[in-house]
Amino acid sequence: MTEIPTVEHTPINVLLVEDEESDRLAVRLQLEVMGLKVTDTASPMEAKEFFDKRDIGLVIIHLKAMPQRALELCRLLRAESTVPILMLTNRSEVIDDVMVMSAGADDYVSKPINNKILVARVNQQIARGQSQRAPRATVLIWGPMRMDLSAHQFSIDQIELHLTNTEYQFLQLLMENPHRIFTRNQILEAIGVMKGVGSNQLVDTHASRLRKKIREGGGPEVISVIRSVGFRLSDAAQPLIEV
Repeated sequence: MTEIPTVEHTPINVLLVEDEESDRLAVRLQLEVMGLKVTDTASPMEAKEFFDKRDIGLVIIHLKAMPQRALELCRLLRAESTVPILMLTNRSEVIDDVMVMSAGADDYVSKPINNKILVARVNQQIARGQSQRAPRATVLIWGPMRMDLSAHQFSIDQIELHLTNTEYQFLQLLMENPHRIFTRNQILEAIGVMKGVGSNQLVDTHASRLRKKIREGGGPEVISVIRSVGFRLSDAAQPLIEV
């Protein structure tokens, strides 16, 4: 079993929001076997209270009876935090994978849950969350865009623009390698999403959402699509890396 990252040997806190009791118990037990400390609830209101009071390293959300509340909770947490968010989805429900990612989730696991997939994606998101906490004295600049990796901040013409974890990782990959073309699989690996059915579509969705967000924030057309190959940073200006 893959070792779970910890901070000074302190178990990472996971907030599990699940209104199906049997699934909540099963997921909780799997997370505890992985060495994680789990707080679970079926209430989105209670989940927000727990989140505000505790140092949460990962959030897992599924509300079968209140799907829109699940998306609202995801948006609310994303608006105030970069904590990794993993959504659980079910093809028989009205919430689909694109809606989940658009709400700010970093990844998803489809039901019925395969424990190997759950463990892999939990590990990926926790590792990404921990790496973001590590200070890095590097600033990336491309045209009017500025990415401060140590502060985990992104701005356009000195006005801060909020990006989700996945969007930030995607853009960071391109800004650190401005002339390189990345395939969809390379991008999936960099942003911590497992390859599988529909994963290429997720990359396209992230790219489209990132383009729109930056354009609406006054920035340039940031991502170029290289047909049949992948993506690279658009030629907005000469890059500068500050250390």
